[in-house]
Amino acid sequence: MICPVCAGSAETFFTLPGKNREFCQCRKCTVLFQVDIPDEAEEKARYDLHRNDSDDPGYKQWLSRFITTGILPWYRGGRILDFGSGPEPALTDMLKVKGYRVVSYDKYYAPVWPENQKFSLVILSEVLEHLDDPVLEFQRIRSVAEPGSRLVFQTYFRQNSDPRWFQSWWYKEDITHIRFYNAASLYALGKESGWKLVYQDGKSMGCFRKA
Repeated sequence: MICPVCAGSAETFFTLPGKNREFCQCRKCTVLFQVDIPDEAEEKARYDLHRNDSDDPGYKQWLSRFITTGILPWYRGGRILDFGSGPEPALTDMLKVKGYRVVSYDKYYAPVWPENQKFSLVILSEVLEHLDDPVLEFQRIRSVAEPGSRLVFQTYFRQNSDPRWFQSWWYKEDITHIRFYNAASLYALGKESGWKLVYQDGKSMGCFRKA
């Protein structure tokens, strides 16, 4: 198998019994990826079940923490792109209430690409694990990013290279979660797409700078 991040060779890592889901690990950058991915109909049907409601106190608190610790420390003024904003753009709405200029983009729910705008900050909140071709998407984001702009993200990092640990990891159960990263694979993703990884907390959040 060919790695979707660095194009290195990969080997089978884990097969989920009874669910026809095979996962491979790149020998070079160590990204873990699902071999067969859902088609667009399956993908959208799963996304339609998401209830990312900004009126939900728990979800709002979770987003507020990401805004405070993962977004605002990297903001230097200018427009913000919420990439993969979902069926209910709660993060976009919360930032707009605070006075920030935010544009939503989502493959299914806000599909107009802002090709004539430039952004100083790009947000991927619970998006990175869904991207089939992360290098292509990062390159596309780079085309609308200002020089020196930041790309901040949150996704759950894989914490262990033991297949037994992966078997019990709840995060893989969503069929649209098809790519799983650690520090090494995040660094490789940046290198391949024109971004430099400048921060990662080893758990769920990080930041790239436009190289």
